Amino acid sequence: MEPVMVDAHLDLAYNARALGRDLTLPLEALRAQDPHPDTPLVSLPSLREAGVAVVFATLFADPRAGGREDWEEEVWAQLHLYEAWEARGLVRLLRQGKDLEGHLARFPQDGVPGLILLLEGAHALASPEALLPLRERGLRLLSLTWATANPYAGGNAEEAPLTEAGRALLEAMAAWEMALDLSHLAEAAAWEALRAFPGPVCATHANLRALVPTPRHLPDGLLLALRERGGVVGLVPYNAFLHPGWRRGMPRLPLAAFLQHKARAEALLGAEGVGLGTDWDGGFGLEAVPLGLDRHRDLRGLGGGGFLGENWLRWLRGWF
Repeated sequence: MEPVMVDAHLDLAYNARALGRDLTLPLEALRAQDPHPDTPLVSLPSLREAGVAVVFATLFADPRAGGREDWEEEVWAQLHLYEAWEARGLVRLLRQGKDLEGHLARFPQDGVPGLILLLEGAHALASPEALLPLRERGLRLLSLTWATANPYAGGNAEEAPLTEAGRALLEAMAAWEMALDLSHLAEAAAWEALRAFPGPVCATHANLRALVPTPRHLPDGLLLALRERGGVVGLVPYNAFLHPGWRRGMPRLPLAAFLQHKARAEALLGAEGVGLGTDWDGGFGLEAVPLGLDRHRDLRGLGGGGFLGENWLRWLRGWF
């Protein structure tokens, strides 16, 4: 039996809405009709084809477009899309531990991907209390920021500390049994958040700053702190996150560039602390991923069962 696969970061609903992609199509059909220059990497049938059992599926509103009311509306529209897919039997929303275990028991027979909801950036929340309605509908993970700063914390593109509102939000997350995603968080804010938040922590989609020295990635110190908290980091097979000199339009990198990040991450966190968080179709496509990777089924060649999914499942079972 193939190892269970978990992808800890996919912007499914955002791509369906912002780019108008019909993710219910087979990947070849989606590629044939897609007008965008970035060739799609993900569709729901492609996840089933690869045997992807669990996805951390985002709710994401671009903070560069519109204001808070627009962001809130977009987040809820994406939630409704996930629920509509579930009503059609295309996905299964996993809201708590018993949902996860029931899903994993059924998955070998029906192959339906299970989705765990992740709010990528808290800028859509008017207050910490605004998180509760989303939590009641199944939201379980939250990253305080996307790239930009917001009233809760600084982001990787705009350094700022954790704010009092951010501390209040972390308190609400702990009370409502949610997990904190460190991805995109400014480094100083990340350290403050680790001290303030007692609950489960991870980084769903980040690589190593030691190899790609930008604030988007995690320094060794934060990776070691994540290890101390029993967290997992999801590595991103995206060329710009693998080599500091890579730019759009350049040839695709060899797969060895990704494996270098994987080896170093495992040396720091142990093999049990590293998994996948592809962020595929998160602003890039086939042209920007390493050679040999065409779709999710190709990811199975990157590692064993721990890396492919067991590490994320172990982390989830500790709190979910």
